[in-house]
Amino acid sequence: MPHFSYPQADASDWNTIQPHVDALLAVPLGADDVAGWLRQWSALNAVLEEAGAQIYREVTENTADAAAEQRFEHFMGAVMPKARVAEQALKQKLLAVPGFEPDDSTALLLRRFANEAQIFRAENVALESKLALLGNQYNKIVGGMTIEWQGQQETLPQASSRLQEPDRLSREALWRRIMQRYLTDRGALNDLYMKMLPLRRQSAQNAGFSDYRAYRWQQLARFDYTPNDAFIFHDAIEHEVVPLATQLYQKLAGKLGIDRLRPWDSEADPYGQPLRPFSDATELEAGGQRIFDQVDPELAQHFTAMRGGYLDLASRPNKAPGAYCNGFPLSGVPYIFMNSVGAHNDVTTLLHEGGHAFHFMESQRQPLVWNHHAPMEFCEVASMSMELLSAPYLTRDKGGFYSQAEARRAHAGHLRKIVLFLPYMAVVDGFQHWIYAEAPADVTPADLDRTWAALWDRFMPGIDYSGLATEKETGWHRKGHIFEAPFYYIEYGLAQLGALQVWRNALANQAKAVADYRAALALGYTKSLPELFAAAGARFAFDRQTVGELMTLVGEQMARLED
Repeated sequence: MPHFSYPQADASDWNTIQPHVDALLAVPLGADDVAGWLRQWSALNAVLEEAGAQIYREVTENTADAAAEQRFEHFMGAVMPKARVAEQALKQKLLAVPGFEPDDSTALLLRRFANEAQIFRAENVALESKLALLGNQYNKIVGGMTIEWQGQQETLPQASSRLQEPDRLSREALWRRIMQRYLTDRGALNDLYMKMLPLRRQSAQNAGFSDYRAYRWQQLARFDYTPNDAFIFHDAIEHEVVPLATQLYQKLAGKLGIDRLRPWDSEADPYGQPLRPFSDATELEAGGQRIFDQVDPELAQHFTAMRGGYLDLASRPNKAPGAYCNGFPLSGVPYIFMNSVGAHNDVTTLLHEGGHAFHFMESQRQPLVWNHHAPMEFCEVASMSMELLSAPYLTRDKGGFYSQAEARRAHAGHLRKIVLFLPYMAVVDGFQHWIYAEAPADVTPADLDRTWAALWDRFMPGIDYSGLATEKETGWHRKGHIFEAPFYYIEYGLAQLGALQVWRNALANQAKAVADYRAALALGYTKSLPELFAAAGARFAFDRQTVGELMTLVGEQMARLED
C-alpha cells in the first residue's frame, strides 16, 4: 500500500488531481530525492487505478446500466487523457534526474518508463480513449446476447455449457442457435472492428512505427522476445501440439461413437455426462475457499478477504462476457468477475482468476504501485499454475467438489483442454500478426474472415467444419481479446508452458513448487520475464524441444489418469 494518501483527490474530477501533479512536477528533484518522490507519485497513481477498476467493474457487471456507462465514458474520455499527459511529464522529469542510480526494485521500472516515454504521442491520447469506448461496445453487444432454449431465455455462457450434454441432436441444435445469434450481429461486429483498426494503425503511424505490431510490441514492453519468436512458437505448436490435439479429437469421436467430430461435438463430455460440481455461485465460492485452504493457508486468507464484496461469479443477462481479475490498490483487495453456470470449467476459471488475485496480493510487498503488476506473460503463469497446483485438492475429502473418479476425470479433462487450447491460441495470435503487419490498407471484413479460416485449417484440423464456412470464418468475432486487447493472447500460450513446468515440479514436490511459486509472485514487476520464470522453477523457452517435452508429460499424465 502507498505510504502517502490523497483523501481530497477524486478521480472522477481531474481538477482535484491536477494540483497534486503540479506539486510533483514543481518539486526540485535530485538523485537522493527520487525514492520519496516516487512513493508520492505511486500513491497518486493508485487513486486513478482504484477508480478505473471500480468503474470497469460497474460497467461490466451490468452492460445495460446507463449511469455506469456514462461514468465510464467520462473517465475514459475526460480523465484518462489528462492522466496520460501528466504521466508523460512525470516520467520525463524522473528520467532527466542527473546521477540517479536505480536499485533492484526500480531498475526495470525505469526501463519501462523510458520505453513508454519514447513512444508517447499527445495525439494518441484521444485515440486510446476512443478505442477504450469502442471496446466497451463489444461488451455491450455480446453481453446482451441471449437465446431461447427449451422455453427459457439463456445467456450465451449458460447455453454454451450445455454443449457438453450427451444428446448429439440437442447439441447441434443448440450450437446452431448460438452461432445464429452471433451471426445476427455479424454486421455490427464487423463495423465495430473496422472502426477500431484504423485508429490503431494511426496511433502506430503517429509514433513513427511502420506498423501497429511494432508499436504494440513496444507498448506492451515485450523486451524478452520478438515477433519472429512468436512464429517459432507457432511452428512448435504446429509440429508438437497439433498432432496430439488431433489424436485427442479422434479419441473423443471414438468415445462418442461417431466417425468425424463436428463443432458441436468438440465440447461433449467423453464420459457421456458432464460434471456438475455445484448448483449456484455460493457453492462455487465456498468450494474455492476450501481448495485454496489446502494449496496454501496464507493464499487462502487472500481469498477470504475477497469474499467481503469482491467476487461476482454468476452469469446473468446484460453481464459482460468472460472473466477477469482486477486489483484495487487503495482497498488492497483484488476483484474476480466471471460467468459461472455450474460447470467444471467454472471451477477452473475461479482457480485461474484466484491465481491472478494472489499475484496482486503477494506483489503488494513491493512499495510502488507499478510493481504490483508483472509482465502479462508471467501474470498468466500465476493464474494457470494455480489451476494445476489445485489439482490434488479437487476431491471432496480434501475440500473440493468431486469423488475420486470424478476428480481424475476433471484433471484429465483439464490437461486435455491445455493441449487443445494451444493450437487455438496460435490461430488468434497468427490472425493478429497478419492484421497488424501484413494486411493491406484497404483490408475488408471478408479478408479477415478468409485469413481466420485459413489459420483455423492449419492449426485445428481435428474438427470438421464441412458446410459451415460462415460459422468457421467468423470465429474471430467470438474472441473478445481481438477487439479489446490487441496482441494480448500469446501470453496465455507462453504462460501455459511456464505453468506446465511449475506443475512438473509439483509432481515431484508440491510444497516446494508452491513455495517457489509464491516467491516469484512476490517479485512483482521488479524482474525480467526470464528471471520471473526462473524464480518459479521454470525456463522461458518455446522451441520445438521444450514444447515437445511438455506435451509428452501431459500425454503420459492423461493416460495415467484415464487408466
